Amino acid sequence: MHPIIQTLRALCAIALAGAAGAAHAASAYPDKPIRLIVPYAAGGGTDTAARMIARKLAPLLGQPVVVENKPGGATQIGTAYVAGAAPDGYTLLMGTANLATNSVLYRKLPYDVRKDLTPVVWATDVPVYLLLPAASPIRTLDDLKRAAAQQQGLTFATAGTGSIPHLAGEQFAHQTGIALRHIPYKGSSEAATALVGGQVQMSFDNLPPVQAQVKAGRLRPVAIAAQARNPDLPDVPTLTELGVPLSASSWWGVMAPAGTPKDVVALLNRQVNAVLADPEVRSYFTGLGMQPTGGTPDAFGRHISDETDRWRAVVKQAGVKIEE
Repeated sequence: MHPIIQTLRALCAIALAGAAGAAHAASAYPDKPIRLIVPYAAGGGTDTAARMIARKLAPLLGQPVVVENKPGGATQIGTAYVAGAAPDGYTLLMGTANLATNSVLYRKLPYDVRKDLTPVVWATDVPVYLLLPAASPIRTLDDLKRAAAQQQGLTFATAGTGSIPHLAGEQFAHQTGIALRHIPYKGSSEAATALVGGQVQMSFDNLPPVQAQVKAGRLRPVAIAAQARNPDLPDVPTLTELGVPLSASSWWGVMAPAGTPKDVVALLNRQVNAVLADPEVRSYFTGLGMQPTGGTPDAFGRHISDETDRWRAVVKQAGVKIEE
């Protein structure tokens, strides 16, 4: 266990010294409000998903589920906060794909995902899209290859170095042999504006943050990095259909501090799965370009592990570096 987490856990233990035993606490769970920590600022996709889940989860648990935003450090601040919280089920994390990528991008983290956190449920999957300006003459993968050859490479924008869209772009370049140069921006909005304005030639991003630009006809999704087409965008092919076997997505899921009682984790898993099966929730998420997932804690844990291994290989191959 990371030393910082050990210290935080020790402080929590002191604060809870007068509490009832773990078995009694678990049997009474939940008997007070639950906090769901979002490691990003309010208003983004992670926050939006967390608030929908919290709203629907509260009546199932019989207690308020309060979303708290703790942004900073590429999700490290909020993640470390939950990793160091009391393992009693009352402080949860809306974990992101950074649980996998941070582990391979940063030399030191204030937590260890495997030792300090426990998976509860994989909540949503958000595929990456290859995007071009609507006015771009490029229509096919062959067009893209010709343009890259003529211009000795192309630039692509994303919402930051080390993000899933960035790593997907690096993998795309490796698989296709197209020379691409990454241009990172502070967020999807800035990246989309640069793409529309012609400062970059293409981008990789999730659909939710650029959906307004797509609907307004300023951006054109060329392909989706997923196993199947999006029913809401049936004319957009998968990259696999274009001859590039690449699937990549951002994702979110609920995590708890390591040591949280198994029956508490099981209860949370069961109820969040019920939320994700709610027709209103499914319609809301799919309308935003998110795919509800669900499943067991073990399945989510395997997904985090697989994603960590996968992106570690891409980071090594592309030489991706983060300024710390």
